[in-house]
Amino acid sequence: MKWFSTNCLLFFVCITHGGWIHAQETLPEFKVQDLGNQGIKVSWLNPFKNCQQLSIQRSTDSIQFKTILNAQTPNMYDNGFVDKAPTERPLFYRIYYQLAGGKFYFSTIQSTSSNKELASTAHTWKASKFVFCNGRGIPTILLPDARKHLYKLVFKEANGTYIFEINGIKDKETYLDKANFVHTGWFLFDLYEDGNLKEQGKFLVQKDAINR
Repeated sequence: MKWFSTNCLLFFVCITHGGWIHAQETLPEFKVQDLGNQGIKVSWLNPFKNCQQLSIQRSTDSIQFKTILNAQTPNMYDNGFVDKAPTERPLFYRIYYQLAGGKFYFSTIQSTSSNKELASTAHTWKASKFVFCNGRGIPTILLPDARKHLYKLVFKEANGTYIFEINGIKDKETYLDKANFVHTGWFLFDLYEDGNLKEQGKFLVQKDAINR
């Protein structure tokens, strides 16, 4: 374990190598289609043959989600349904997968919003392979070449306000306490490799999920 201090902000970094937390896996794709008065169509492809539970979750703010459907055949590859209840917009959807053995994952978030900023955040966003929240929702830094290069990460609020940075990362896998980000929501990051900007991206910190 390591402790860092940046601008009087102390935070705990827990490092594991092949331990209890795994790097983010490739998650199934899904999409939403606004059918107007008929409701919202949610469809998905599920490659997990050992899926024991597949739940559709809905939110009005992209932060607080509630389950609206538990699929009767959670391991079916191609499936979908129409959510006929909601009349408000925008709405946000995600899928919860629980596999045999207890592993669980959340999909990325899809939105019905016609607002360009919200749609860009929730509909076309793709997770970085370097900085992301893993299947357990823990902010994760994955740098396979960490010992070959000098890395620096700068974290910012969604509006670009600086929060903190980590310099000289030398571990392949690093996990951050959610408390470092103070609140849930979207955060931006700049990843530098040997002084050069390698990637700019964003990730979503959500409330801890309940492992059912």
